[in-house]
Amino acid sequence: MKNKLILILVAAMAAVPLLAQDDESRFNEQQADRLNKFAKRAFGKGFPRQAKLIWLQTIKLYDLDDAVAHKALGHVKLGTSWSPDPDFSYPTADTGSGSDGASLFKSYEKLKKDLASAHRTQAQKWSRAERTDKSRYHYQMVLRWVKSDEKAQAALEHREIGGLTGTSLEQTLYERSKMIEQAVVEQSRIDYGVEKMAASTQPYLERAQVKYITVKSEHFTLRGDPEEEENLLKALVWAERALQVAQVAFPKESFPQNPGQWQTDWAFFVSKDTYKQILTANGDRLPNLQWQLEHTSTSGIAGPEGVLTVGATGSVKVLFDAVVRNVARAYAGFGTDGFREGIGHTFVGMIFNNNRLFSVDLMKQQGTTASEEDRQYNSPDFDVWKDLNLELAWRSTGSVPAMELPFCDAAKFTNQQRIKAWSFCDYLMRRDPALLRDMDRLGLEMRRENRTSPMELTQRFGKTHDVTVAQLDKEWEDFWTGASPVLKAIQNDTPPLAAVSKGVEKWLAAYNAARKTRNAVPVAWSANLSTRCHDHAVYLKANKKQRGPVAEHSQDPAMGGTHLGSMFAQMAVVVTSAKISKAKDMFQGWLDIPGYRDGLVNNYIRTAGLYSMGDILVMNLVSDLGPPQSKSRQGYHCYPRNTDTRIPREVAVELLGPELRQLLEKHGHGKLKKVGYPLTLHFGVSVPGNRSSYRCAVTTSRGDAVEGLILLDGGTIRRTSAPGMVTFFPLEPLARGEITATWTWEQGSEVRRLKASFTTK
Repeated sequence: MKNKLILILVAAMAAVPLLAQDDESRFNEQQADRLNKFAKRAFGKGFPRQAKLIWLQTIKLYDLDDAVAHKALGHVKLGTSWSPDPDFSYPTADTGSGSDGASLFKSYEKLKKDLASAHRTQAQKWSRAERTDKSRYHYQMVLRWVKSDEKAQAALEHREIGGLTGTSLEQTLYERSKMIEQAVVEQSRIDYGVEKMAASTQPYLERAQVKYITVKSEHFTLRGDPEEEENLLKALVWAERALQVAQVAFPKESFPQNPGQWQTDWAFFVSKDTYKQILTANGDRLPNLQWQLEHTSTSGIAGPEGVLTVGATGSVKVLFDAVVRNVARAYAGFGTDGFREGIGHTFVGMIFNNNRLFSVDLMKQQGTTASEEDRQYNSPDFDVWKDLNLELAWRSTGSVPAMELPFCDAAKFTNQQRIKAWSFCDYLMRRDPALLRDMDRLGLEMRRENRTSPMELTQRFGKTHDVTVAQLDKEWEDFWTGASPVLKAIQNDTPPLAAVSKGVEKWLAAYNAARKTRNAVPVAWSANLSTRCHDHAVYLKANKKQRGPVAEHSQDPAMGGTHLGSMFAQMAVVVTSAKISKAKDMFQGWLDIPGYRDGLVNNYIRTAGLYSMGDILVMNLVSDLGPPQSKSRQGYHCYPRNTDTRIPREVAVELLGPELRQLLEKHGHGKLKKVGYPLTLHFGVSVPGNRSSYRCAVTTSRGDAVEGLILLDGGTIRRTSAPGMVTFFPLEPLARGEITATWTWEQGSEVRRLKASFTTK
């Protein structure tokens, strides 16, 4: 009898964890069911991107085998695992209405509270059972879903951090993030001394027999096209700014750099042909000349005469990207491709929120036609990269482990590896960049030993550090998915559903109607691309005196703006007197403003961001640029087009903003209050060929020549600049009657020409 009683007790004790496990399973199923129902509703209401993230969360957080979520994402089960169906194409365009978006946002906020409440109850159950491990997990999940919860904060022993509470690690991340961000903001306002060198030669450039000038700042020397002098001077100012940011981001004890001892000699030319000419002339200094000629835009030339970084930029924005990237790489001193690329992308993203330069041309390295997803990965907009990285972080399979990054080859980078290299470097720079340095050095050491096992790297790293690579990977995931209120606060991102404005579908319809009148293809809409629009609209509403070309296309941190918000505002389309009832007249007025005009005639705008708030309308027309599906709609065109009639004769300089004023002053026409109607050439994404070769010959019906000035797409005010646009500003109002404009430029070995005759009012 006694033995039988003991057996019953043992069986009962063994059953306790099984019952508890069953309870956890049921709990996870219930949470997954809540998320699945909301995702299905979001998808049905026309917000597929939001639905996709919810289904990924369902799988990651609650049920790795959730059939509902997997099937919705286009996965098929093969044996015991799920794999993507190669024939499945998940929709990306948002088609929902503003009212549906607002309703979904309210529902999602309630759903998060319900999810948190369920976790709180579960945490209390485990706490009573003295299972601290389980209790802490559920309290952590409470704070994943809601901003604050006193019981969770107390149980997790949180400390106060920036008005929230969090862990010691989160405090480090928060403080270092704010410190680096503050350095970026401060440096963006500081100028540094830069001068043109009267006599300075570079042996590698001399061998190539290219024309160049040299400019120098305290720490850097830059050479380039003589006609690009102004941009070369500005580029070195950005280099000096980036150096100061690097000194804040990298602790001196771990990175005892002395920039005064660097050999920082750079040569960046606009034309890819010039770049190839330099490489060819110095082929004996390059190990893989033919490959570099075919696949690269930047290279290093090393020999007895020293080291020179040379590249082709194509535009002023790529030039600025290049110098900031070089500073970051030099200061970090990383040797593996993964971390060199990653830290370069990190600094460029922090400073410009754009990434325009790749060491290896992506489409050439892949050797395939770009897919829909490829085009997103090729976007220069870091907000797009962040969205892609968020999906990568939420994936349960098919992601890129951090332990692989030290063994990545830049010539074979996949899209996912490039995104992970950037986001992992970004995270560890906030946590402790010395960890990046140590992983990089270990990776280099193993490469020299011909040992490239990621698992071996994790083992060797773990022996000398109090944190494992796997733990850093988990921290990376938590950071980018916003696993706590503090981590969310660091990124301070507006939820896409909160960026769905009332009547967005009406504005989109009016916008596409205006594009149709100019024979342009219709544009889709995205809540994701509208988040910055929302933030800028909120900023403008709060600062009613910030009006006019300069103020509307920037943000002042002292007035509640942000550095990234100001970067976005530069190329945003902004209207502060917008009324949907007068949308037709408003869009007609855009034709007078070159950069806004591009938004009506550019066939390469695929998806727009759009947010309206009262009489404020903000549009994002730069984050998703790419060729239209119809080949007949591809290519370049000018405006006015051939046979256009009733074209205005002039436009006020004040309407177009300070960049036109500066251009006029530079050429001795600073007193002009009006210029002739601007003529534009639109390429869609970027200006091709020899940028200095662009000309526009304009004549009247009597054969009189019209003088004017050319402005390319390197500006910072959308009114006079847009990606892939060239503008001719006549110095006097156009004559009445027929006007003929002949555009010419050099592209490759050819001279291209486009002619249009139109009639003014």
